[in-house]
Amino acid sequence: MAGDTRTRHSSAGPRTGSIGLVSCVAFAVGTMVGAGVFVLSGLAVQRSGPAAMAAFVLAGVLVLLSALSFAVVASLAPPGGSGYAYVGQALGRRWGFLTSWAFWLGGVIGVAFVLNAFGSYLHDFFVSALPATLVAVAAVVVIALLNLGPASLIGRAETALVVVKVAILVLLIVFAFLHLGRARFTPFAPHGAGSVVTTSALLFIAYLGFNVVTNMAGEVDRPQRTIPLAILLSMGIVALIYLGVVVALLAGQISTYDEASVGTAAKHLIGTWGGILIPIGALISTLSAANANMLGSSEIMVRLAADRQVPTVAGRLWHGHPAVSVLAGAVTAVILVLTGGIQVIVALGNVAAIVAMVLVNAAAFQAQRREHRAGIRLPAGPLLPALGLLAALAQLVFIGWWQTLLGLVLVAAGLGLHALRGHHQDQHRAVITDHLSRNAGPAGRALRRHPVKEA
Repeated sequence: MAGDTRTRHSSAGPRTGSIGLVSCVAFAVGTMVGAGVFVLSGLAVQRSGPAAMAAFVLAGVLVLLSALSFAVVASLAPPGGSGYAYVGQALGRRWGFLTSWAFWLGGVIGVAFVLNAFGSYLHDFFVSALPATLVAVAAVVVIALLNLGPASLIGRAETALVVVKVAILVLLIVFAFLHLGRARFTPFAPHGAGSVVTTSALLFIAYLGFNVVTNMAGEVDRPQRTIPLAILLSMGIVALIYLGVVVALLAGQISTYDEASVGTAAKHLIGTWGGILIPIGALISTLSAANANMLGSSEIMVRLAADRQVPTVAGRLWHGHPAVSVLAGAVTAVILVLTGGIQVIVALGNVAAIVAMVLVNAAAFQAQRREHRAGIRLPAGPLLPALGLLAALAQLVFIGWWQTLLGLVLVAAGLGLHALRGHHQDQHRAVITDHLSRNAGPAGRALRRHPVKEA
């Protein structure tokens, strides 16, 4: 098939200026290690006690099932094309669009989620005079401006933020193990074994950043090898960080657990300066994750415009920057911050991601059933995508019915944009396709190792 030929060509060798393994892993870790580790860790221990460790592991395993399907789909991406192109081939163009749209929406919701946490940490630990919501809105503006600035600045900022926040979290984990004798691991599941399952549903969003690697599959070196390896490495790194932070919470001897418990535990384990350093790490971490989510969403929208699946204006580039996507994402994030609590935002993000996961697993299932299909072959063939699909659907049971309904409405709203796809301007689309052909899309310009001159 033609799709097979394009896939083999895309994996034949590296492309000048494309994104390598280290950049992929850093970008994915930067997206995943955001508000989840600083906000959800405390809530997880509150809900399930020491069994929060099992909840994080369970959530990671369930997401990994889908992550393998993402690797399959990305390995079938045409050179320079969308990482979700095969979903459209396997299930139909409209379903392929909904997959990309759901991840654009999920990325924007992710921006609201992590910057909501940014506002809370800044308010609780440093500037109590400023309302947390106002701080979160201001942070959305800053992230939007960063993504409209020099592309190299975006990449350098993301790399620096990831290095700093991981180093700070590793320091906290080291102190946790130095004080391991103070940790209370019994009773392991004070609220029953069922709490592990329900808590894992809350933690689903904590691992969802791995998909940013698939978002930029068209600009990755040797995608068949790099993407699955980047997904596995980033999820493994993040899982270890989450488990270490839970140990830190248990060793911190905190009387009650909440969204700010990581900062409190740091103060107990490291001392006064730890109570300052870790909240600073939370601020850096959330900014990094917001930046990665905004950049990843922009990559999706630009590729949708290039593929004539949305009006060209939605992916229009302004001096190389995805201005319309960034501004639309910023406005949506501000609305969510102003109208929804953090758990509502988490629920909406989970629904959007679950829809996309179901579709990607269905496409991977189809690919694994075809013996002569190029791309990654999974052990047990279509079994793992089938399990991933069921695991994703099962998460909806643990989300409130009205949040699920609202999330599905937001996903379906994308079909309205898709219906306007005939409104395109050849001149603007030519600029978009030119940038993508030179690996100069939003992600490529920010993360590539070798600069590409602008036309």
